[in-house]
Amino acid sequence: MDGLKYKMLLGYKEGRVSLAKLSKMLGMSLSEVIDLLSSFGLQSPISYDKYLQGMATARKAIR
Repeated sequence: MDGLKYKMLLGYKEGRVSLAKLSKMLGMSLSEVIDLLSSFGLQSPISYDKYLQGMATARKAIR
């Protein structure tokens, strides 16, 4: 399973997989994927603060 995760991360690094798609493929939340990317030295295209702002906006839209 770790090899499959590595291939997915490599796809993200090479720009073939979006952050949202990576999150879905790994079965992880966006914040978990951002943390995972960080542990491998890969940067997310969004900052954690922007992620939190997006989540707050989404919660308001759902209400």
